[in-house]
Amino acid sequence: MKKAKISSEENCDFISRLPDPILYRILGLLRIKEAIQTCVLSKRWEHLWTSLPSLNFNFDYDSDYDPDEDSDGNSAEDYADEMSDYSAKCERFPNFVNAVLLRRKPLDLDVFQLFCYYLSNNAEMHWIRYAMNHNVRVLHLSPYEFIPWSTYTCASLQKLYLYSPHRDLDNLDSSLQRVNLPNLKKLSICCADLLNSNYVNNFLGGCPKLEFLLIDTCKFTDCIIAHDNLEYLVLVRCLIEDELFVSAPNLLQFFYRGELSLPCKTTLNMPSLASSRLTSCDPPFMFLHHKEETSWVPSIIKCLEGMATCLRFLTNVELLELHFEYRQYKEFSASVSSLELPIFPYLKNVTVAFCMFSCFQMVTWIMKSSPKLKTLTILQNRCVSHSEEGDCSHCTNESTNVSSTIAISPHKKLKIVEVKYWRYNQMVRQLADALMDCTKEFENLKICWSKYKSSRQYLN
Repeated sequence: MKKAKISSEENCDFISRLPDPILYRILGLLRIKEAIQTCVLSKRWEHLWTSLPSLNFNFDYDSDYDPDEDSDGNSAEDYADEMSDYSAKCERFPNFVNAVLLRRKPLDLDVFQLFCYYLSNNAEMHWIRYAMNHNVRVLHLSPYEFIPWSTYTCASLQKLYLYSPHRDLDNLDSSLQRVNLPNLKKLSICCADLLNSNYVNNFLGGCPKLEFLLIDTCKFTDCIIAHDNLEYLVLVRCLIEDELFVSAPNLLQFFYRGELSLPCKTTLNMPSLASSRLTSCDPPFMFLHHKEETSWVPSIIKCLEGMATCLRFLTNVELLELHFEYRQYKEFSASVSSLELPIFPYLKNVTVAFCMFSCFQMVTWIMKSSPKLKTLTILQNRCVSHSEEGDCSHCTNESTNVSSTIAISPHKKLKIVEVKYWRYNQMVRQLADALMDCTKEFENLKICWSKYKSSRQYLN
């Protein structure tokens, strides 16, 4: 009996029979070189990579070289060989990118990522223009030289991520060149000197549909943000010298992480704000050289005054998170008790994240101003100055003279108290006793305790 012939389609593996969009998603999880190497699997895969809707070019990955790698201990000959190898790879990388773009089919791009910060080559200008000409929707850029002006006038762009943009920033203030990104909804700017106070405003003026704005580790003289349609604003570890001004009538969420004790004028006009997270922490390392060596660490009083100043503009929120990540904890109790907060008439959910002993005063501070509060979450911070396995012994020592009484709002609206800790120590036990004592007359109050092991659990 002759065996029936098996068709090539039936003989094909299951993955190869998947539709093209799913295979593109699979290839998108690989490095671009690895995606190209799949062409040897079968005829089904031979030209599949040439239709990829997403391209990610990274000099470190695609050249298999990391210029930041520690080379201490190498001899002069080893160092010379390393530099020679690096130069050769700097030459090969542009050839590789050019070859990929040349063989790719003339299809529109969903995502284009280019990370070549260490590469001094004007070829990246042509690569970025290629993305613009193919109607790219999401663009990630970290080039060393200029970014072509067409980036700021691309009608197809919906998300733009700029990492360390340098020499092209001054052009945004030119009367002859204006930003025109009519469909941009998300903008992220990271690691830039935005000393021109008009830069951000000029950028936002050309993005009428912008909904999400993230500014990370940037230096400002004046940080001025005004946009009618903006819904989400995130400021992370920025150095603001003179003024912080935000006017966003439709803003729903505001997240600030950085040095709240900066001596700058603060104005926040966000009447529609529903939730906010304020994290007060040390300035980023890259900005420490701008401060005097003996005075860059702000005092507890200044940190709390900065947080109180911001809170006065957030009285409409229903959800509020307060994170305190400074290394200093002396005089915390007296500082908190001396500050006054406005009334939060709509506040229903509060998360307080501090070293555990400081929660006693901080909870009282926020509770007395929140008559409608229903849910309170207390997070035990891992001490910033210690490792993941370190302890909070300095916090425990500081806590011996701190009152463990928490004054809960007399309105008795509170329904849930959740405590998340990373180590069950003396401070957690002290907090447990205080909570049980001050809520013993509450009816239907639920107190939950849980241990978190990862940063994701901590944030959730």
